[in-house]
Amino acid sequence: MLIAVVDKKWFVILFLFLTLNTFLVSSTSDNSDETILEDFMICRHCGADVSLSNFLTNKRASSSLESKNISLYEKQSVLVQQLENPAKARYHIVTVNIAFCAKIYTQWRSSHSWFPGYAWKLCLCPKCSTHVGWMFEPIETAVDTQILPTEKGFYGLIVSNVLSET
Repeated sequence: MLIAVVDKKWFVILFLFLTLNTFLVSSTSDNSDETILEDFMICRHCGADVSLSNFLTNKRASSSLESKNISLYEKQSVLVQQLENPAKARYHIVTVNIAFCAKIYTQWRSSHSWFPGYAWKLCLCPKCSTHVGWMFEPIETAVDTQILPTEKGFYGLIVSNVLSET
């Protein structure tokens, strides 16, 4: 597996773009409420930003061993699922629409996907390369040239490897 050297400046630019985009979307909406950046989700190992609690979503896995809604990352109801891989390792995960993962130049895998219709790759911390979860992309768009998920994809983050910044 080849992991590209992550250019810190690229992640800063991406983070600023996503932050600005969040504010622009909220300022152009019909309601007067502003979108406020919520809790940062950070790598347990090095403290690098991995995602924001704003991006949490409730994508259910059909093969979940256990699913429950709990208070996590300053949210009242976050879907946490226990999933098991073919090696019998179990993980508690949450799903997010956007995460900051190191670019991994490997093929998407459709075998053993917890989410039918989606292919996956590992999601590694962009700073220290700790395994923080997985990236998921619809099989029809999971091509070799697609390094990170498109807007139709999502991320599954391992609860024990991602902390709340607060």
